[in-house]
Amino acid sequence: MNKNFIKLNDNDEHLSLGNLFRIIKENSKNKTGALQTEIFCILFEEESALSTTINNYCVGARSIGDSYKQKFINKKRRYQKKEEEFLPNIIALLEIMDGVLYKEETISFINTNKSANYLAKKLYNIAKNDKQVPSSLINQLNFLIKEKKIYECLVEELLFIVLEKKQPINESTLKKELIENIFSNTNISLKDLESYLSLKLNEGINYDYSLIKLGEEDNALANFELGSNEYYGYYKGIPRYDEAYKYLVKAAEKGHAKANYILGNMYVNGLIGGMSNKELELGYNYYLKAKELGSIAAINAIGNMYYKGIYPLEKNKEEALKLYEEASSYNYAYAFNNLGKICEEEKKDDKAFEYYMKAANLKESWACNKVGELLRRRGSLEEAFTYYNQALESNYKNICYYAYYNLAKYYYLCGCAPVVLVPNKEKAKEYFEIASDNNILEATMKLFYLNVEEYLKTREKEIFEEVYSLKRKIETDKDYSDDLRKETQKELERITKEIAIDIN
Repeated sequence: MNKNFIKLNDNDEHLSLGNLFRIIKENSKNKTGALQTEIFCILFEEESALSTTINNYCVGARSIGDSYKQKFINKKRRYQKKEEEFLPNIIALLEIMDGVLYKEETISFINTNKSANYLAKKLYNIAKNDKQVPSSLINQLNFLIKEKKIYECLVEELLFIVLEKKQPINESTLKKELIENIFSNTNISLKDLESYLSLKLNEGINYDYSLIKLGEEDNALANFELGSNEYYGYYKGIPRYDEAYKYLVKAAEKGHAKANYILGNMYVNGLIGGMSNKELELGYNYYLKAKELGSIAAINAIGNMYYKGIYPLEKNKEEALKLYEEASSYNYAYAFNNLGKICEEEKKDDKAFEYYMKAANLKESWACNKVGELLRRRGSLEEAFTYYNQALESNYKNICYYAYYNLAKYYYLCGCAPVVLVPNKEKAKEYFEIASDNNILEATMKLFYLNVEEYLKTREKEIFEEVYSLKRKIETDKDYSDDLRKETQKELERITKEIAIDIN
């Protein structure tokens, strides 16, 4: 059977020699000067090379020759001792792109050169798409770009392209490598995956029993699912963190990234243990392990620890920002939210709105509600209505229930042209009740006022009882205050002044 080989010079999915040459050629001012042979000779410090050889390397039909790789191995060794080792090569590539002969050959010059910046960032974006590039290198490239260390970034990209990128690649091999790369930093085997998937796809009514048996065989994927289900309360209707811990520890020990992340959450948020310094440090170490294994959520979580100053970390806003920005580079919605909150604190409202919008466009519920609020205050009522409703489309565990409150208060209760032309008090009450049932005190207060008004009109016993039920609910809320006590007392006096009832 013929193998279907993948071309490595016509896409943005492979950090390859062919795509490096293509980008340089496409962004050179003098297209005729940007020949493959010239670029190749600059890169490998050769006087000449066969065009067929270069072409085969570029399309990925052949692996780059050992003699050329050896040159880069030697350059890498010298680079570790002398940082300027790759300066002549990169300067010469920039001369092709810019159509200019440069006299200055310094690292600082490359760090500020526009073409160098473009090339480094373009290769970084390709690296994020290339499943063969390890997450550790992607994180390193992201850091170097953020720190404006463009020369160092280009060197790391060139070293991967020449020494690490595997070619030729056929589709079946790539699929196998993708799976192996996912588990490369773990003790999870392909056999574990095969057993787990076989159970997921084929098991019927005895699934839970079979999953437990598979977990007892030390299958990390089965133990993670068991632990995750206990963590979210899927088995008994309520979370059982002690049970979740038993399973998640087994998965974490075999290198399951999310298992490590959830264990970190449980310790840092006091879901297990007593939040002692020893336990907080243990949670932090679980986060670190999850981050090392590629968890983006863990990057954001460590940022939260820096931002709040949770032991063993000291409060450090700058470190938190770096981590939030790193997580946001992977389109992690909660990192965008955190960056938005910091910008709001610093009165950078336009920048905050940009971050919130990025998270909202990823359908993150809290961000959708936040964007709805900001748009409504700006007078964009129709657009705000859209984002409020998008907030309700999230998984029930992640819904921002303030969106129900806002829709009820600003749209359905009184009407809001041109979105809701006619008031819909039944819909408003339904949404207030949903918000109230999910601990939105403002919604409970609104229902209290509405029922007081309704009772004054109807004098119905059921409504009277509902008023007092809401009063008790308000009094047990964690944010109950003396001001709220006075407000509820005042409303109760309105409905009791004509009848002999002890309102206390």
